[in-house]
Amino acid sequence: MKYRLIFSIVAMFLLFRSTAFAVTVRDITYSTKYLGKVVFSHSDHINKKEMSNNCRACHDTIFDLKKKKRYSMADMEKGKSCGACHDGKKAFGLDKCSTCHVVKEITYQVKETGSTHFSHKIHIEGTECGKCHPKLYSANQKRKRVGMAAMEKGKSCGSCHNSKQAFSVKECSKCHPTKEITYIEKDAGNVSFSHNNHTSLYKCGECHTGIFNTKRSKIKVSMKLMEAGKSCGACHDGKTAFSVATDKDCDKCHKM
Repeated sequence: MKYRLIFSIVAMFLLFRSTAFAVTVRDITYSTKYLGKVVFSHSDHINKKEMSNNCRACHDTIFDLKKKKRYSMADMEKGKSCGACHDGKKAFGLDKCSTCHVVKEITYQVKETGSTHFSHKIHIEGTECGKCHPKLYSANQKRKRVGMAAMEKGKSCGSCHNSKQAFSVKECSKCHPTKEITYIEKDAGNVSFSHNNHTSLYKCGECHTGIFNTKRSKIKVSMKLMEAGKSCGACHDGKTAFSVATDKDCDKCHKM
């Protein structure tokens, strides 16, 4: 009975000791001003073979838990903070930005020309993130919208998409989605409008948004209005392109 009591006391002491000195680790999220959020995972790091669950490898030699000092990328590149290990030798280099900084695919809703998709995945292949961030773009979601006129002067996308570093912003359909359109005409045969054919001859700005709004209208334009220069008739006047007014050209659009 005496030994059982002693054993119970020792067991409780050991349990209390292990509980009292247990260290709780958790993921930490850092919010940066220009480059979004960075999540640091304690579990990923302490389970690495090189770490061997040795917290002292970082604390308090690299990271001082009391000071809670913030380090810039310039500091890290000099071997401070994360840069002490992430030097391209011990662990992946700091130039692998998207490994830590969360990136995502972005869709811009453009009223006049439809939605435009921006792919981080495509852009960061072979390109340094610092080329765009934060000089051209801040990671702050409340960013100022930039018009095409400004892009053509080198702002925003136009900084690279200038036909030298990358295709020109004037090649609209590479970013703004276009599709082939079929107009149902019961009396005169369906009419197919090919964006592919037209954009190979004209600039998108020659039609949008002056002659045609990108949002498809439910109001149909009659042949009489086209002959007066509306809709297709703005170009199909017998001078710029074949005329909508001559019977011999009807079958070029209407397929019976």
